[in-house]
Amino acid sequence: MILASPSRKGSTSTLALEAANAIEDADVRIHFLNELEFRDCQGCRACKRGRPCPLKDDLVPVLDDLRDCDALIVATPVYFGRATGLYCMYEDRTYKLYAEQPEPPARKALVIVSAGARTEACRPTAERIQRILIRRNFETSLILHSTKDSANPKDDADLMELARVEGRKLL
Repeated sequence: MILASPSRKGSTSTLALEAANAIEDADVRIHFLNELEFRDCQGCRACKRGRPCPLKDDLVPVLDDLRDCDALIVATPVYFGRATGLYCMYEDRTYKLYAEQPEPPARKALVIVSAGARTEACRPTAERIQRILIRRNFETSLILHSTKDSANPKDDADLMELARVEGRKLL
């Protein structure tokens, strides 16, 4: 799971953890990006030329897990109409996977996006992430959440059940 929220207890994290915890008998690895020290892609294109990425930081094992995972949960809040900066830095670094794994295996992914604006404000961000994952051969499903349109996820039994159902569908 890629958790791009700066808060472990916010709406985005709550939904993502609920989905992950619903997956039985799985080796779930949670990567809370806010606790990692990593740099943005430097655009050196070493990976494009078959050379290793020169960046050796906390994101390297995350990218290894992404390359090798059987399923994926990506969760980010929407800030100013887009995914968090944490998510964008992570996404830029996934570029190396295109060179390393030009034909990745088919897998499933769940994209969770939450916003303080209306639910429809989440859709462009979720669909953008979805397009990136589809190019990496992930079949994706979406959960959109808004604190303006519904309660805190912990107080919304239907939403929490949706997260569990979508989590179980991953494997």
